[in-house]
Amino acid sequence: MRRGRVEFALVRHGESEGNLGGRVLGGQLGPDLTARGRTQARAAARELADWGADALWSSDMVRARRTAEQIALQTGLPVRTTGLLREQNHGRFDGAEPGTLVAEKTPPGLDVTEVRWGGGESIVDVYARLRVFCEQIAAGAAERVIVVGHSDMGCCFTSMLAGLDHRRVRWNRLHHGQVAYLSWVPGQQALPV
Repeated sequence: MRRGRVEFALVRHGESEGNLGGRVLGGQLGPDLTARGRTQARAAARELADWGADALWSSDMVRARRTAEQIALQTGLPVRTTGLLREQNHGRFDGAEPGTLVAEKTPPGLDVTEVRWGGGESIVDVYARLRVFCEQIAAGAAERVIVVGHSDMGCCFTSMLAGLDHRRVRWNRLHHGQVAYLSWVPGQQALPV
C-alpha cells in the first residue's frame, strides 16, 4: 500500500430520467441523463477541468458513465468504469414509485444498515465494495482521483473516508452534478470495517 495522500473529487451523476418523480433507482443500470442532467454534468466537468486529476473512475451505471464522459472531454482522462461504485441495490424495490413503498421493521438484533432491504444490498455490502475500490486506488500511482457515483453510494464513500462505520453514515447527499472534495491517507486513515 502506498503512503501518500489521495485526493478525491466525488461527483454525483447529473439528473437522470429515473430521478423524475422520485423513483427508487438503486441497482438499475439505466436510465440515461435528462437534458438538465447533461447540463449539470458539463458544469461539473468545467469545475474539474483544471483540478489536475490523475485518474477518472465511474460507476458503470449509465447515468454515472454519461456524466463521466463529459468530465473526460474536459480533462482528457479516459473513463475507467467499475461496478464497485454502483448505487446501493434495493432488490425488488428498485424502480419503485415513492407511493408504492411500504415500511418494514428492522429484524431483531440488526441495525437498519445491516439489512438487505428488498433482497438487495445492505449498507455493510456497499461499504465492502467501496473498501475494495479504495484498496485498488491505494495500490496505484494516482494521487488525484475523480470518482463519479451516486447519492447513497456517495454518502457511504464520504463517511467511510471520514472513518465512520456503516452505522454512522452521514446522509448528506450531493445534488445532481455536485462535486465534493475529499482526502484519504492510506495506511494512516484506516477504513472502517
